[in-house]
Formats: sequence, C-alpha cells, structure tokens
Amino acid sequence: MLLPFEYHFPDKVVSYKQLDKLLATGYFRTGNYLMRTRVLFFNNEILNTLHVRFHLSDYLFSKSLQKLLHKNKQRFTYTIQPFSITIEKENLYRKHRTRFKGHVSPSLSGYMFDNYHSNIFNTYEINVFDGEQLVAFSFFDVGHKSIASILGIFNQEYEKFSLGIYTMLLEIEYAKNLQFKYYYPGYVAYEPSQFNYKLRLAKKIQFFDWFTKRWLSFENRNKKIKVYDFFTEKMNIAATWLEKFKIEYKPLFYPFFYMGGVYPKSDCVKSILHYLVTDFEIEGLYYIIEFHPEKMQLMLTGATIHKYSYEDEIDYTDVFDEKEWKRVLLYLHPSIIISNEFELYAGLLFLQDLFRQYLLPPPIPNNRFQNPNLFRS
Repeated sequence: MLLPFEYHFPDKVVSYKQLDKLLATGYFRTGNYLMRTRVLFFNNEILNTLHVRFHLSDYLFSKSLQKLLHKNKQRFTYTIQPFSITIEKENLYRKHRTRFKGHVSPSLSGYMFDNYHSNIFNTYEINVFDGEQLVAFSFFDVGHKSIASILGIFNQEYEKFSLGIYTMLLEIEYAKNLQFKYYYPGYVAYEPSQFNYKLRLAKKIQFFDWFTKRWLSFENRNKKIKVYDFFTEKMNIAATWLEKFKIEYKPLFYPFFYMGGVYPKSDCVKSILHYLVTDFEIEGLYYIIEFHPEKMQLMLTGATIHKYSYEDEIDYTDVFDEKEWKRVLLYLHPSIIISNEFELYAGLLFLQDLFRQYLLPPPIPNNRFQNPNLFRS
C-alpha cells in the first residue's frame, strides 16, 4: 500500500511519548491531527516529499549558522513559552501567507486548530522582537525526546535577517540545552522548492523511507524511488495500452487525493494521477484509469462528482481543465483491475454497457465526509 497521504486523528491529548512514536514513524503534525505525505501539491506544483530529522547529541552549528545566531541575538530579543494565538500573530500570519499560491489556511487559528476548539499537543512558541514589535514567531511541539518544528512566520520587511531560519536555530538550541535526541523540521522535496531551506540546518540529515519504514541517510535519497515518479511509471504502461487501441484520453492531476486519507470510509478517489477516457456519454459520469495506491494495481473505474450541500446543481463545464481536476471525485463501483491492453478494452466496454443500462442517472456514492473526531471538545 502506498497512499499519497495517510492521516492519524488522535482522540485525546497526545502524550510526550506518543508524539515521539508518531514522529519516528514518519508522521508530521498539521492542524490538530498528523499526516504522512509522500507527495505534495504546493504552489501549483507536484512535489515528491521526504520527512527529515537529525540527531541533536552530536549536532554542531555550522560557522554560517553560528554567525547568524549570534548576530540576531545582538539585534533582537526573544522569548520561549507555551504557545498562544494573539491578534498580533494573526495579523503577521495573514501578511506572511500571501507569499504562497493555492490553498493556505486563511487564519493562524485555522492552521493550528483546524476548526477544533483546543490544542491536543504540547506546543511552545518562540517570539522575536525588535524593541516592542513582534517581527517573527515559531511554534514547535515537544515530545519526550523529540521536538518538531510546526510553523515559522516573519515580517517580510525583515527578510534580510533570515528570521525563519533564526527561529529554527533557537528551537534547536532550546532542544539541545534540554538534551533532546531528535529535531524534526518537517518535510523537504526532491525537487527545488520553498521547503528546502531546512537542509541548511544540518550536515547529517536522515529521511524516512516509505518502502523500508526506516530512517536513512539523506545522501541515499536518490537511490530510492520517488513516489510520484513511481505512480507516473505505472500510468505510462496504461498509456501504451490506450494508444494501441487508439482510445482518446487526457492525463489529469488530482489535487484532492488527500480526501481519501481524511475520509477513509467514503468513496473519495485516492490516486494522484488519472487518465480520463474522453469518450463518455453520460453527463456527470467519467471513466478513469488510475494506479490504485492501496491495491497497488492499475484500475479502470467510473467516477462522479461530489455535490456539496450548498449547491443546487453541478456545473459540469467546470469540472476539469487542461491539467487537473477542479472537483472532488467519488468512485462508482465496480472497479476493474487491468493487467494488459485487452483487459482494459474489455473493461471499458463492460462499464459503458453497465452504466448505460443501469446507472441513468448515476447513483449517489457514499460521500459521508464524517470525521469521527469532528465533535471532539
């Protein structure tokens, strides 16, 4: 099984040792839950992600980082304390989020709590001041032997001081002084990205390998298969089958693949990349080919669009564009495993006949997007 996203929803406060265990198995906190992501859709780009960490017992700041730490300590003051969300931090967050494209939580409280009412992690903050003005802050979670950096925000007028890196250096210094074992800065990408500044923090970095479930030296990352590339290679096989029978198709990225992890009991489509067979006859019904991340096989299936409660009807002219789907997809069963071009062609004929006879209009799949912890106090 190789789900692009996996989620863990704690049903109570996460203890120090529980956090250590979750971090050690590749999870990273986002909102009031944890996730393991192998692929990320960020700033309209598809990134192959790696969760990283480094040991603190033998950690030494490089000369350049030591210089930055010393220089900024001379220039600014800082505090370390249990975290809180204030109007001042909210305003700084709203200005900072404009640096990114795509979906970013509109508020700091939404980012940290994900619409819940309380924090279930042991979270601390670092605040950096220029005089009395808050110019940067960061949040980090504290475990028994580990700390995890969650978020760093800074005033863009102070960009030349590298305050995002500075708050992480203060987190590391705090962790070393308390003799913590690991520092988890989050994830980076194989590709050049805005996340890869974290690689400046240490020389000996480890990454979590999804295939062996072990932490390996970052130097060995290129010896491992990139997850998105792995899916693409499998899909290329299906492309040759489609082309053999001259079946028209459109490759589409599916940015809502994470919905299958958030709502595992629903019929939300889980794969990253689809081939949409463009010769369909029923409005609102789509034939897609995917490499299924749980079954680890190429599959042909029907899909339809999730209708939101506020919609009177769906605008089917705005479901996808040239590159990606713009709506959440739901599976229509049955799904057919395909292992060669003949199974693909026969499966397509079977689904077309089945849906034409029995599924006018298409049925309503299980679209219960019910988080079991939604009403947790």
